[in-house]
Amino acid sequence: MFNSPTKDSNSINLKDGSCAMSESLHDTAHNAGVKVRGMIHSASDELSNVRDRVGTEIQSNPLRSGLIALGIGAIIGALLRK
Repeated sequence: MFNSPTKDSNSINLKDGSCAMSESLHDTAHNAGVKVRGMIHSASDELSNVRDRVGTEIQSNPLRSGLIALGIGAIIGALLRK
């Protein structure tokens, strides 16, 4: 069976376009992954800072912290009971 040059060149162009799209998609996914990792790292740092501040606050004011925890527990318990 004889293939025309136009059909072969169209096939090659389609393959080249497919490779270019694949590379573009790969680059986009990689960049998105880098951004997400950066956001996760920032969130992790922020949570670590909050944990440290809460720990310091609990050590500085244990009675107030205990009463706040008791109040929150009572509220959650009342909401779950309904």
